[in-house]
Amino acid sequence: MAADKLIRTRSITILKNGHPEIRRLKREAHAPSIHGHKVWNSSFVVMDYLRRKRPPKGSHFMDIGCGWGILGIYAAKKLGLRVTGVDADADVLPYLALHAELNGVEVTPLQRRFEKMTKRDFDGVHTLVGADVCFWDELTPVLFKMIRRARKAGVQRIIIADPGRAPFYALAEQCADAFGAEIVECRTAHPKPAEADLLVIKGDKA
Repeated sequence: MAADKLIRTRSITILKNGHPEIRRLKREAHAPSIHGHKVWNSSFVVMDYLRRKRPPKGSHFMDIGCGWGILGIYAAKKLGLRVTGVDADADVLPYLALHAELNGVEVTPLQRRFEKMTKRDFDGVHTLVGADVCFWDELTPVLFKMIRRARKAGVQRIIIADPGRAPFYALAEQCADAFGAEIVECRTAHPKPAEADLLVIKGDKA
């Protein structure tokens, strides 16, 4: 594969928009409609955080608003986790499947909107992560209610990452009051400099 058409970082491979396989999916009418057209930088910040604070090996990891699934692919390949990638947009799931195959891992896809996620969906999940998922004001209450359901289902760690949007900080304030959540400021240098705030919520047994 041409080096200028892909990114290699943290032992995973990511195809750029100009790669022939990405262009093929687009020709097949898989056009993501909810900001799932690329990998967002907050994903790399979360990867570095998880490398330092690893979930138990073999535990169930859920990536919500997963897009191309790169964060979950990293969790499967480098951290040895069982991964489910959740997104409301069915058209991103072929990009997830392509990258999972390219990186030699399995990621279970689940098409579901945040407000449709039930306690049963979260059964057995240890770590729930979402990168760049709180970008509209209307998503703040939706995500708060989803987080509450996840905690009731027994999820032990929830991490929501964002570069600094107002809806995210509104969510963080609600979660701090309700669940004792904290904000962790993080940054990374690769594949390019980026920073994000991580909303970290621990379960009752964490």
